[in-house]
Amino acid sequence: MSLPRLTLVLTEFPPRIGGMQTHAIYLARRLAQRGYPLEVLTYRSASDTVDSVRSFDAELPFAVKRILTRLGHHRNLDLIAQEARAFGADLIYASTVFYGALSERLGLPVVARSVGNDVLRPWIVWPLRFGSRLVSQPWVEAHLYQFFRRLDYPEWVEAMWRRRRRRVMIESAQAIDCILANSDFTAGLLGDVGVRDERISVLTGGVSASRFAASTSSGSVREQHGIDADATVLLTACRMVKKKGVDFLIDQMEAVVDACESAHLLLVGGGRHYRRFRRAAQRSAVSDRITFAGNVDHRRIHEYYAAADVFVLASRVQVDPLTGLRDAETMGRVLCEANAAGLPVVAARSGGIPSVIEHGVNGLLFEPDDVEALLAQLRVLLSSEDVREALVEQGRLRASATFDWSHIVREHERCFEELLDDVQEHSRADDSALSGQVRVVLDSS
Repeated sequence: MSLPRLTLVLTEFPPRIGGMQTHAIYLARRLAQRGYPLEVLTYRSASDTVDSVRSFDAELPFAVKRILTRLGHHRNLDLIAQEARAFGADLIYASTVFYGALSERLGLPVVARSVGNDVLRPWIVWPLRFGSRLVSQPWVEAHLYQFFRRLDYPEWVEAMWRRRRRRVMIESAQAIDCILANSDFTAGLLGDVGVRDERISVLTGGVSASRFAASTSSGSVREQHGIDADATVLLTACRMVKKKGVDFLIDQMEAVVDACESAHLLLVGGGRHYRRFRRAAQRSAVSDRITFAGNVDHRRIHEYYAAADVFVLASRVQVDPLTGLRDAETMGRVLCEANAAGLPVVAARSGGIPSVIEHGVNGLLFEPDDVEALLAQLRVLLSSEDVREALVEQGRLRASATFDWSHIVREHERCFEELLDDVQEHSRADDSALSGQVRVVLDSS
């Protein structure tokens, strides 16, 4: 039996790298390797990245069509419908819950992944049908997008049409046939907006466990960043935004050093508050124990895990004072990577983190923004080799059995098969009903 043809709406897609981009490229590659005929629809590339994008796309075994706009939601619905019909798609898969309207429009099942923040703060910039085509014109989009980037995405942008954007998101999510939530936290958010339980499956993870497990430290990372070979390196890898709790780690680093004299904080990642966090680190009494590595190519990130002694993620739920919108750590892929790399984990009990880290099993949890709770878990971890070894062993087992791409792809396939079987069953039932009606007509005549 031939495999279904898939239109994948992966709005965030490499060569730019982040959590959603990483998930998108791994999923698309794995499905292609499994033999699925597929196409990827994603955002248009910026003018200054065209050459790198073309080079990246040319090496992929499937078509990538960079046609979607970051602004006009209804224009995107039109474009996706047009492309899916031309491709002969049997199923639509989307990386957010924003495209449920395609189910009725195309008569096809729609599967979506939800990362939670698409529900908490829907990034549907222009939710109106009126003007959607205009704001989607490349020259209009380019100017508006650059304008907002220069302003560093001020909060008032998110406040615009907030109720309308939320209503569009809710109607869309309720129309999707199957949503793969990245944590119990995200599943709860979906339930709160009226998505039926039977349409939600929790699927946590997305990591190449073997790649991280095979990495060994050569000392080059520590040497590159001037970190002592005998330092106890606490690594965090994340976007430099408030919800990640980086400011908390910086502010409390002096207390950490008091508890562990050899402690050194290594921060990997860039983002909106990178400069602010660097300034805070420079003011710290232990500034020499805080190192910023900046953005690291994901192809090299495993080297940083191998160079560390502990992985720390201090995320909290952040509430915007202007809009009231919440921002949360809805899963934490870096935690899956740390488990796969055999790096013991200490993380905040916040958002979706408990769906990845089970306290005392594959990591230790502390209450967000509570320095005494953080120090208590670090003392437990650093004072007992038995505890460290047990956490590392269970982390690796969980990474290979639950977080690995082999499991993630199988669950996607299971979802696809169930939905397509339902479509075929309904089709057979309709055909049977029609045949019965024909027989009744013939008998009566």
